[in-house]
Amino acid sequence: MANQRVLYAEDEVTNRRLLQIQLQRNGITCDLASDGIQALELYRNESYGVIILDQYMPGMNGDQVAREILRDNPEAVLIAITSDDSELQSLEQAGFREVFIKPLRGKEYIEIIKSYL
Repeated sequence: MANQRVLYAEDEVTNRRLLQIQLQRNGITCDLASDGIQALELYRNESYGVIILDQYMPGMNGDQVAREILRDNPEAVLIAITSDDSELQSLEQAGFREVFIKPLRGKEYIEIIKSYL
């Protein structure tokens, strides 16, 4: 069976909690990181089917974390979340499979996450 765990790194506590609740309602375990450095630590110690990274975080931004993860595992499924839609191209170049623009509305993003698990 595919790995049903998601890692979500986001420095804004409310955003972290909201996505975690949405995923849990869909039967998906979601570990949280409050910054890029913590996200890398969790990634190195656990196994995740999908890794969701906010672009702007203390310590390391999402694209920096993505490059580190992809160096270890080129097959990793990475999704970026940003409020800055001018970042789309650079995030895709960093290796993200999807880029979600904040605020997340509707249920489409949950279905996209589930499609990778």
